[in-house]
Amino acid sequence: MHHTLTPFFYVAGSLFLVLSLSAQDPVASWEGRVSDASGAAISGALVTISNLATGYRQSQVTSPEGLYRLSLVPVGRYLLTVEASGFARFRQQPVQVNVSQTVRVDVELALASQQETVTVEADAALVDTATNSLGKVVTTREVLDLPLNGRNFTQLGLLQAGVAPLTAGIQQAGGSLRSGHGFAVNGQRPESNLYRVDGASNLNRMDGGFALRIPVDAIEEFRILTHTAPPEYGGTSGSTTSVVTRAGTNDLHGALYEFLRNDVFDARNFFSAAVEPLKQHQFGATLGGPLRRDRTFFFGYYEGFRNRQGTTRSSVVATPAQRQGDFSGRTPPPCWTSAPAAPRSPGA
Repeated sequence: MHHTLTPFFYVAGSLFLVLSLSAQDPVASWEGRVSDASGAAISGALVTISNLATGYRQSQVTSPEGLYRLSLVPVGRYLLTVEASGFARFRQQPVQVNVSQTVRVDVELALASQQETVTVEADAALVDTATNSLGKVVTTREVLDLPLNGRNFTQLGLLQAGVAPLTAGIQQAGGSLRSGHGFAVNGQRPESNLYRVDGASNLNRMDGGFALRIPVDAIEEFRILTHTAPPEYGGTSGSTTSVVTRAGTNDLHGALYEFLRNDVFDARNFFSAAVEPLKQHQFGATLGGPLRRDRTFFFGYYEGFRNRQGTTRSSVVATPAQRQGDFSGRTPPPCWTSAPAAPRSPGA
């Protein structure tokens, strides 16, 4: 019995490890160095980060070289606190942490005899000096405020270098679902892109896009890595798009929305007798808040889509003679016109 169960536990443990590694995607890392005014490293300093919205905390003591690194940090805005014996306490806020980012904050502590607390009310540097990954983070405000046709957040991926919209031919060849939510990166086909939502794969293998497109009101932020992505994003020659959905905080918050498109100001199609009808509604709601302050939160969303739209189609109408089977009066297209035969040599 022991030998029979061992492979089972081995496989189960391997699956758990794979799932754990996959779940690391929607988080970030935080690193830096703590030193004094002369640049000498401070060993044993206590570094603590606290999420300003949820109260999440993580701490670490600096190494003999004054270095620290915090892993699996959820996205959000943080307060950084550094304390060391003989030095004034250091505080900096807010520090923005984005998905799949390595935040680096180096801290210089002042002597306690000069000041008891040093507070910095400013964001950390936006330049990523810890990795060589190329990509752009699109935040909640950009997703909600920028105009989007059909509230399709993937259109914002076109704002960064190397990302191009799909041509009409590729959209038609890939199927109806590909149109409107796919893009090409660095010359690669859309099938070469990888999509994740909260660390889980969200890929439509048939049409080269999202299997589930999250409503913009439920997105915290997303990032498109276009080149030199870290090793954990292997398996694709295109881009990796990581979406992080919104989560509850210590404050109760929610929203109701409705977006309407109709034919009131539409122009009539030239070949149509009247304006084509259009009645499109996108509506939904979001709600999030605490179940247990600083510990447990909830967030939910719903979005509905209703569309009634008329389409005018044009076609060639047969003449009375053609209806009787006489097509002699039909003029062939230029490509059908036969070219004169080339002269033949006597020995041919």
